Amino acid sequence: MTFTATIIAQVQRTKPDALAAIATALGTNVENPAGAHAFIALPDGGRIDVEIPKFGESLPLTIDVVDVRGQAEARASAQNILDLLEQSTGWQVDHLHD
Repeated sequence: MTFTATIIAQVQRTKPDALAAIATALGTNVENPAGAHAFIALPDGGRIDVEIPKFGESLPLTIDVVDVRGQAEARASAQNILDLLEQSTGWQVDHLHD
């Protein structure tokens, strides 16, 4: 079972660009960067996935922080990542959603 907390960001980026910016903020790498299922692995066994708006959809960019340990852990990881993104990227990060 996996648990997900979602970060909502009002930015326009491609999935590879968004993942690269997040990986840089975290000091890590993107896994399978050229593939359709690129993600960022987290040290606790979790991962970060990015969903971008599809054709005709408006913002936001959604960043899913997935954790196998529990919802509280997913939310805590997502909050830490949200804080890092606000500081390092200048993205307008609206909120965290469970």
